[in-house]
Amino acid sequence: MYAIARCGGKQFKIQQEGIIRVPSLSTEVGEKMKLEEILLVSDGEKIQVGTPLVDGAYAEATVVRHGKGKKLKIIKYKRRKDYHRTMGHRQGFTELEIGKIVLGAKKPAKAAKAAEPSTDKAAAPVKKAPVKAAPAAKKTEKAAKAAPKAEKPAAAKKAATTAKKAAASDKDTKAAAKSAKKPAAAKKPAAAKKAESATKDAKAKPAKTAKKSTAAAKKADKPAAAKKAEKKADKPGDADKA
Repeated sequence: MYAIARCGGKQFKIQQEGIIRVPSLSTEVGEKMKLEEILLVSDGEKIQVGTPLVDGAYAEATVVRHGKGKKLKIIKYKRRKDYHRTMGHRQGFTELEIGKIVLGAKKPAKAAKAAEPSTDKAAAPVKKAPVKAAPAAKKTEKAAKAAPKAEKPAAAKKAATTAKKAAASDKDTKAAAKSAKKPAAAKKPAAAKKAESATKDAKAKPAKTAKKSTAAAKKADKPAAAKKAEKKADKPGDADKA
């Protein structure tokens, strides 16, 4: 009896009381563990292949030791560049001892078909027919839904119009009262304005003419000869010079 198990991304052929090396695990030495990823199980006569795993199959194992494999040399070289590198690597592993392989539990048989319903009329439940509404009632309901809303009576319309008119008249009266409170500025006619300007001009002209006449009268009082004599008297004569 053997099986194919998967551990650490690799596949291993396992047998009872066999030892395999798998990639290093974190379990301690002496601990027991299960390998649950069983891909194939062979019983010697029958082979069970999983899709991808065999249902219910697993293998018991115990950790024997942890170690490192043989050293691997890694050499890097580039010609004409004076480049040579040599490195070593040892891959870690864990040894497992396989205990026993447990086959997958068989799937339960499909449940039998449900019993067919009995054909006895007495046992069968009686279905009640749905109650249908009368055709007349349906028509009335449809008519009520489709009918437009009833119009308001004529009396209500008249009352609404009268109320609107009364509100408009109240607004007009308020506006008239406001305008009456403010005194209107009396505008003078154009003829009155012209008459006032003419009176002002008439008052101003006689004053100017009176001034001119007084000046002329002053000049006319004294004769020209007297004026000359006065001027000569004012000037100093030859006798005064001596």
